[in-house]
Amino acid sequence: MRISAAAIALLLTSTAAIAADLAPAPVEPVAPVVVPFSWTGFYAGANVGYAFGGRDTVGIHDPAFLGDLGKLTAKGFLGGLQAGYNYQFDNIVVGIETDFQGAQIKDTVHGVVAGEPGRARSDIKWYGTLRPRIGYAYDRFLIYATGGLAYGNIDYKLSYNGASFSDSNTKVGWTAGAGLEYAFTDNLSGRVEYQYVNFGSYTVRGAGTLHSKASPDFHAVRLGVNYKF
Repeated sequence: MRISAAAIALLLTSTAAIAADLAPAPVEPVAPVVVPFSWTGFYAGANVGYAFGGRDTVGIHDPAFLGDLGKLTAKGFLGGLQAGYNYQFDNIVVGIETDFQGAQIKDTVHGVVAGEPGRARSDIKWYGTLRPRIGYAYDRFLIYATGGLAYGNIDYKLSYNGASFSDSNTKVGWTAGAGLEYAFTDNLSGRVEYQYVNFGSYTVRGAGTLHSKASPDFHAVRLGVNYKF
């Protein structure tokens, strides 16, 4: 019995030792790989904003210059859609964007020129832009500059010395601005953007030799959201 007990004890000890040798070695946890955010890709979104600071001086000509009726300081609300594409290499982001805005950017001015009363009104009903963009990305923050083509419908009406004339057409000009965008998720981002829009100078003609020079422009601040596909 003593021999049997000793044999059993020896057998159990050997089995425990073999089991210890066969136990798997502890595995060190592997840190997850963090993929840096990239601005590369197509996106689309919406925006709202406010326009202000237009400085369209209304001059009366018949045919010589008679004087300035006043200054149209166009202002009003706007809102629309935008879409574009970004490509990021290192921290530099380049892309192109187009947008289309419905607007109520308008003003009216009254004045007297050469002893005769007059009234002018400008109303920008919609406009759009097509712009390249270049920026610098710091992870999910993007600061950028932009500029390019602008076009819009401008309804211009003027009355002077009993005569009324108007022009309502699509005009082409230019725009420049800058913005800051932040990506809340891999797909959703928000932005604040400033734009200056200028539609150049053109002539609005009335009866005979009566005409005026229009030069509509404005500044705009817009808040927007984008979805990156």
